[in-house]
Amino acid sequence: MFDLHTHHERCGHAVGLLERYIENAISKEIKILGISDHSPYFFSEEDRPFPGLAMAKSEFFKYVEEIIRLKKKYEDRIELLIGVESDVFKEHIDLYGQIYSRFPLDFVIGSIHFTSPSCIMRGLDWSIASEEEREAEFRRFIELIQLTVQSEWVNIIGHMDRFNRGYQSFTDLYKPHIAPTLKMMAERGVAMEVNTGGFRTALEDWYPAMDVIEQAHYYGVEITFGSDAHKPERVGNEWEQVRDTLEHIGYKRWVIFKQRKPYYLDLKS
Repeated sequence: MFDLHTHHERCGHAVGLLERYIENAISKEIKILGISDHSPYFFSEEDRPFPGLAMAKSEFFKYVEEIIRLKKKYEDRIELLIGVESDVFKEHIDLYGQIYSRFPLDFVIGSIHFTSPSCIMRGLDWSIASEEEREAEFRRFIELIQLTVQSEWVNIIGHMDRFNRGYQSFTDLYKPHIAPTLKMMAERGVAMEVNTGGFRTALEDWYPAMDVIEQAHYYGVEITFGSDAHKPERVGNEWEQVRDTLEHIGYKRWVIFKQRKPYYLDLKS
C-alpha cells in the first residue's frame, strides 16, 4: 500500500502533526507514504499571505527538513517520500520550478485551485456567473492545465477535474479537452492521481470521474493514488477500492516517484 497525497497542520486547513499521519499510515500497513502539503505562495512579497490555504515561505525549508528527520526515524517501519502539492500560475511557472530544484523533492503534484494569483480567496462564483464569465474562467483553467503538464517540474496532476466540478456547464466545456490533455500527459510522462479526497459527496465520486480514468488508461497515462488526507485517520482511504477498480479497467501497474523519477508497482502486489 502507498499514498502520495497527504497534508498536515502546517498548511492551515488540515489537522494534526505530520508525525500523526505517519503513525496512522503505519497502523494501516501502508509501506510508502508521500508527504505533499500545500506549497507556499512563493510569488508573494508576504511570507504567508493566505494563512488558511498554505504554509509560509519561511516554513518550506523546515517542512523538508522535518520530513528528512522523520524519514530516518521511521526508516525501519515505512518509506517516506518528500513531495509538495503546488498551485501553478502562468505568471510564475519558472519561479516555482527554480525553487523546487533547490530541494530534495521526490515528486510534485500540480493542482489547480485558482486560475491566477488575483483570484485567490475571491474566485469566480460559477453558480451565479454569466456564460461569458464562465467561458473566460474556463479558458484560463484549460491554459493552466496545459502549462502544468508542460512545466517539466510537475510529476503528477492532482484532482484533475475538481475545478468547478458538479456544474453541468463546466462538464460540457471540459469534455472536448479531456482526451487532448490525457494524450499530452502520456507523451510527457506526467501521471494522473486517483484522488479519494474528503471533498466528495458520494463514495464512487473520486477525482477524476470514472470516464476520465478509463480514458487515461486508453491513452496510456500512468496512474497513481492519493487520499488527499487532511486528517490523520484518512490516510490511505479507499486504496483497496481504487486498486480493484483500476484492475477492472485494465491497469496492470501504478507509479510512484523517487527523486523525481518514476518507479512502477504491480497493481496486484
